[in-house]
Amino acid sequence: MKSQKLVLTNGIVGLVGGIVLLFGGWFVIGGAISDVANNTTSGTSGMAIILEILKIAILALGIIAAVYYKGDARVGTAPSVLLIVGGAVALIPFLGWIGGIVSIVGGSIYLAKLKNFKAHNLSD
Repeated sequence: MKSQKLVLTNGIVGLVGGIVLLFGGWFVIGGAISDVANNTTSGTSGMAIILEILKIAILALGIIAAVYYKGDARVGTAPSVLLIVGGAVALIPFLGWIGGIVSIVGGSIYLAKLKNFKAHNLSD
C-alpha cells in the first residue's frame, strides 16, 4: 500500500525530525564551539545545512500528503496541516524549536492514523 507507506514516512519524519529541530539550536551552538576550538567553519555550516534540509523535507512531506490524502477519511487534514505549519515556522530564524514541537504533534497523529488502514503489510 503506497498510501500506508506515506503515512508511516510522514509519521517517522515528523516525529524524529521534530525532535532534531527541537534541539537543533543546541547542535548549532555545539558546532560553533567546535569551530572556535578548531579554527574552522565546517561544524556550524554543516549542521545548519542539515537542519535546513530537514525543515524543507517536513514542509514538502506535509504538502505532498495534503494533496495525496485530499478527501480521504482515513487520514484527515490535521496531520498534514501540522507538518506544513511546523515546517514553515521552523524556516523562520530562531523559531525552529517551535516548528519542531508542531512537527512532533503532526508526526504523532500520522502514526496514530496507521490503525485506520486494514493491512499493515508494508511489502507492497
